Amino acid sequence: MTDANEKTLLTYDDNVRAYVEGTAQAVSGAPKDWMDRALDGLAPDARILEIGSAFGRDAAYIASKNFTVECTDATPGFVSELLARGFSARLFNVLTDPFDGAYDLILANAVLLHFDRAQLPFVLEKARAALKPAGRLAFSLKAGDGEGWSSAKLGAPRYFCYWRAENLPALLRAAGFADWSIVEAHTNRAHADWIFVVATAP
Repeated sequence: MTDANEKTLLTYDDNVRAYVEGTAQAVSGAPKDWMDRALDGLAPDARILEIGSAFGRDAAYIASKNFTVECTDATPGFVSELLARGFSARLFNVLTDPFDGAYDLILANAVLLHFDRAQLPFVLEKARAALKPAGRLAFSLKAGDGEGWSSAKLGAPRYFCYWRAENLPALLRAAGFADWSIVEAHTNRAHADWIFVVATAP
């Protein structure tokens, strides 16, 4: 891990309660439409992994659609929060830990935006290799230019890398994905402009 990633994870681990209290408690709008696209047509017994489950909001939405989701997070604080809320959860850092088997869907909402321009291609390729044939990777990024640190929301620094939708197809192609949908959306989040991706493995 880079120092930036370690510092960001420490911020999350030290501010679990502030994150829970400052985050929408229900899935709605563009994120809901994106998750619905990611789940559309999956078999009832699809193997689904969520990277960065935080307090389980998105996992609960997926479960409401009668799917089983494996919750993970890279911070012990959020894993403890998930377990306290009744989720099955484990520590998992996508930069350093191996995937456990092959998945029909890997979902990462507002997670890959913490990786820099060298790390994101690595994570995309690693995730694609962990998918079953025609499996999907669904992820969201903040739209914008450059990179930087922000103490908004948690009062402590988190690293963000911003992307433009037109730059993503080349990365997805290089990572080995066969097809993808990329949707830009203006949301009611503090950072309003987001990119929602569902990429399909060969």
